[in-house]
Amino acid sequence: MLQLLIAGLTVGSEYALIALGIHIVLRATRVVNFAQGEFAIVGGLIAFSCVDALHFSVWIGLIAATLGGAALGLAFEALVLRPAGRGGESGATIATIGAVFVLLYGHALVPGWGSEGHLLDSFGGNNLVVPVPPLINQFKGLGPQVTIVNPQSLWVLGLLLVALAGLYVFFERSYYGKAIRAAADNPLGARLVGIDVRSARSISVALGIALAAYGGTIIGPITLVGGAAGLTLTIKAFVAAVLGGLDSPIGCVAGGLIVGVLEVFATLTVGNDAADPLVYTLLLVMLLVRPQGLFGRRDAVRD
Repeated sequence: MLQLLIAGLTVGSEYALIALGIHIVLRATRVVNFAQGEFAIVGGLIAFSCVDALHFSVWIGLIAATLGGAALGLAFEALVLRPAGRGGESGATIATIGAVFVLLYGHALVPGWGSEGHLLDSFGGNNLVVPVPPLINQFKGLGPQVTIVNPQSLWVLGLLLVALAGLYVFFERSYYGKAIRAAADNPLGARLVGIDVRSARSISVALGIALAAYGGTIIGPITLVGGAAGLTLTIKAFVAAVLGGLDSPIGCVAGGLIVGVLEVFATLTVGNDAADPLVYTLLLVMLLVRPQGLFGRRDAVRD
């Protein structure tokens, strides 16, 4: 049970980071970025190139992937979202769908990347043996039990907390982070007090995509990097964001972890073929029952 829970939280950490990126981009641009999962794939591949071709450590690869994701985010905002947004938010959203296939077939043409998955080096550590508490064993009528925990899962959870702490400090404690929030909430008022709204929007998109690249890298030693799963990642992260609340960063993270745990337990109990439909059914149920999400405001307005 503990192994399944940790496995679910590990997978959910990637969904949480991608969902959080969707939230940041949506808040700044009013556009749902359906290419978010593909940027997670590209981020992992950047880290893989640093480790495999350049022989850097996986930590350098993680830094390079995050910075590379931020650079791609700046380019994506300037070359795709901004021009397409002149025709309205619907046009920009459709442009992100087009970007999915550009990135999907584009990274397959890069030498050393291809269309197959690649195993990224582990962040370190040996498997941990965790004894099950004796009281639980006695209650279940079992003998001594142990649980094997993959240390990479602990690294994923720890790095998720590092990312969340960094975001909190940036948005809640720094002047520029507060300016970005102001520009997202009230662009006209922000302009009147001298905030560069266009720059704030660009930084928001860069930050959101950097989170996706970061998430695609930290999960790489477990689920591989590369491949064609980017759109699936986006959809599951979108389910997570809707579950927790698209307007709530805490909700996006909680929703990602819940979806990850649900997916792992469903795969074990009802089979892999039924796990995905169950997750997508959850999206439909939430939209019908509580469209603002578990942590969203009841007065949240979607316009």
